[in-house]
Amino acid sequence: MKYRINQKFFSLTDSFTIEDERGAVAFTAKGKLLSVSSSQTLFDQNERPILQIKRKYLSLLPACRLVNIDGSEWLIKKRFWPFWTSRFTIDTPEGQLEMTGNLWQHEYEITRQGQRLASVSKKLFSFTDSYGVDIVDTSLTPQLLATVIVVDRIQHKDSGAVGGD
Repeated sequence: MKYRINQKFFSLTDSFTIEDERGAVAFTAKGKLLSVSSSQTLFDQNERPILQIKRKYLSLLPACRLVNIDGSEWLIKKRFWPFWTSRFTIDTPEGQLEMTGNLWQHEYEITRQGQRLASVSKKLFSFTDSYGVDIVDTSLTPQLLATVIVVDRIQHKDSGAVGGD
């Protein structure tokens, strides 16, 4: 299933709309205005909360947690080695995932034990950040989409995004 993640251009919070391949809004991610915790909530198309994205403050490397509605958590951490790639590890209750890609071309893959779960491509010529996401394992759709939002927060932490406080 293919999705498009669009960051809202005129927004006081770090908010995203996520459209399915037909162009219908499938999910939204909304931050809170003047929130100290810099968290966001991912909602389904009926505005029901699915998970929360929370910055992990006590961490040597940039990291965020995805807290699912059932209480389970994913931990997404940036890795700095090797320097010429962009790598993240994703600890889930079912095991570890890896997100690797090219920092300059904004092309990523999320894999589990070498098997591709999703491909991510950033649209470069846009006023806001826009990502195309092709998800192979649809059982993880909300978490994989939220992972892309986390990577955007971590990669742009110095540009005033919510993750940069």
